[in-house]
Amino acid sequence: MKEKDVLAEFPEQQVIVYIEKEDGTYDAIQTGSFISANYIDDFFLKRKNLEKALQEKIEKREINAIGYYMIYEDLTISELAARMGLMKWTVRKHLRPDGFGKISEAALKKYSMVFNVASEEIVSRQSGNRK
Repeated sequence: MKEKDVLAEFPEQQVIVYIEKEDGTYDAIQTGSFISANYIDDFFLKRKNLEKALQEKIEKREINAIGYYMIYEDLTISELAARMGLMKWTVRKHLRPDGFGKISEAALKKYSMVFNVASEEIVSRQSGNRK
């Protein structure tokens, strides 16, 4: 790529890229991230819409809070089971809308660590006490 093709004005996220100079040699330059400069707003809008759609599924009892975070974090049942150290069938039981109430406090704490959210946040998402 030529230097003019990679330059992006985005001081919040800088990257180092290798470019081809006019004389045919290569060199590294620092520039703003092209993807962040041009697509970050779209990414956050899509994430916000996903949050809203998943919360509606909780309210319709199609999924529960564990399913919400699993989908939001783009995990499969196998990946979540491996991170939890549980069998897949146990995770499937926890994912059922009526299975949330059967999750032990220790498992809920472990889910909160896997999803990097507080246990209380998972519980409040399930009960619909979200903003």
